Amino acid sequence: MTPSIASPVKCRPHPRLAPQPPAPSLELLAARGAPTAGELRASRSPPYLSLSRSADSFEPRAPCRGSASARRARAAVALDGDGQSAALIAGAQSRHAIFRDELVRRAFAAAEAAHRGQVRASGDPYLQHCVETAALLAEIGAGPAVVAAGLLHDTVDDAGLGYGFISEHFGAGVADLVKGVSKLSHLSKLARRNNTASRIDEADRLRIVFLAMEDARAVLIKLADRLHNMRTLDSLPKNKQQSFAKETLEIFAPLANQLGILNWKEQLENLCFKYLCPDKFDELSTSLTEFYNRDMIAAATRRLEQALQVRGLSYYAIYGRHKSLYSIYSKMARKKLVMDEIYDIHGVRVILENKADCFAALEIIHHLWPRIPGKFKDYINSPKPNRYQSLHTVVLTEETLPLEIQIRTRDMHLQAEFGIAAHWRYKEVAARSCCTSVSEMVEWMSVQEIPQDWTILDLLNRSNYGMPLRLRLNCHVVHNWNQELKMGDVLELIPSTPCKSRGYTRELHQKFDHRLAISQS
Repeated sequence: MTPSIASPVKCRPHPRLAPQPPAPSLELLAARGAPTAGELRASRSPPYLSLSRSADSFEPRAPCRGSASARRARAAVALDGDGQSAALIAGAQSRHAIFRDELVRRAFAAAEAAHRGQVRASGDPYLQHCVETAALLAEIGAGPAVVAAGLLHDTVDDAGLGYGFISEHFGAGVADLVKGVSKLSHLSKLARRNNTASRIDEADRLRIVFLAMEDARAVLIKLADRLHNMRTLDSLPKNKQQSFAKETLEIFAPLANQLGILNWKEQLENLCFKYLCPDKFDELSTSLTEFYNRDMIAAATRRLEQALQVRGLSYYAIYGRHKSLYSIYSKMARKKLVMDEIYDIHGVRVILENKADCFAALEIIHHLWPRIPGKFKDYINSPKPNRYQSLHTVVLTEETLPLEIQIRTRDMHLQAEFGIAAHWRYKEVAARSCCTSVSEMVEWMSVQEIPQDWTILDLLNRSNYGMPLRLRLNCHVVHNWNQELKMGDVLELIPSTPCKSRGYTRELHQKFDHRLAISQS
């Protein structure tokens, strides 16, 4: 587990930087106040839910005999009867203060009432999954609206709550997030049902559609949902475990990587590896335990700490790490290597104040140990597409073992761990600014919501592009514009231009080249 920057392992705090309290989320400042009991009683609710006198609790309403809601109510088991519900919220509040927020408490109460009586395959109450999903979002610094949506993320698909109900009681922002997660879940189920996630082009297309969502926070909620599902996969039959893990490895782990949330990416990959290749997973786990030299890491960390102190370089953290199990397996398989031929299994991470200190630390490291040629990478001046920044170098230690050292600033570390959500942890900016980062990745694409049975021609008529076009549907050229569109289709609009000057053609393509991801209402 990566240590917290607020309480790092083996660190000397920077003398000019006292620990700062987290900046208040603008979502919290803008959250609407709790409605009065009268407003709640007068509001429209789904047929089997009504709001109690308490502004943050929901109770089942006596439904009509024989209705689906009646069957649901007859099967309901009140979690509060044995204190499970109270224990869940108390545990969440002890881990994350945001669960004490008024909006989040009301969302918890609504989720508890909506999922009452629902039990997962493991035997755990379904509400526990909702709380753990929301807790993962709280860990990356999400605001009240996102955490509330995490609690409510399955209430539309699995408990019958409507968009109107969620919007009325929690605001349109929360309702839009829950609706977005519901659409992503539907796409995921389609891919699993049709077994399309195993095809590279289909997996790429699905990730593109996910990234093109209007609000990228819905994608983060879906990733948190998937991560907790992967953590609790043991109770499913083996065939379902493998199907779920395969889809996760092809779609969700790369998606976490594209969004820069490397912590979640590594967890997802390792869990997929465990279920897809259990024998190799166990074998490699044992080999890594035997191969990993903790004493060497501790000695290298102490030596580096002393050298930085002599030079007067202050740092936030220096700690040892090892390459993730799935990454080791992938590199061994891809390059036909054995474990001791992989140079970055042993690692140390150094977190400093600024870029200048990073390069100064690099110079110190190369004086302490001989560097291995060809293994230096400057991702600070040349960031990865997902905005990852660090200096990577591999040196040879006294034990003649290669040691990879990653050097980065605190901001770079937060970006590496939390990706587009990094700003939630240390900047006072609107939560929706994470959507800007994603929209820059897919600025050439938009999600279009259309009625069922619409054709390509219907969509083009509505969009009014007004120029000759060539079309590609899901990477294939299409000539029949009367073809019906389905959810998850990606339609490329390519201008069909006459042979004029290259400059004119380039300008026209830049203006009109576009892709539309289809979402059906």
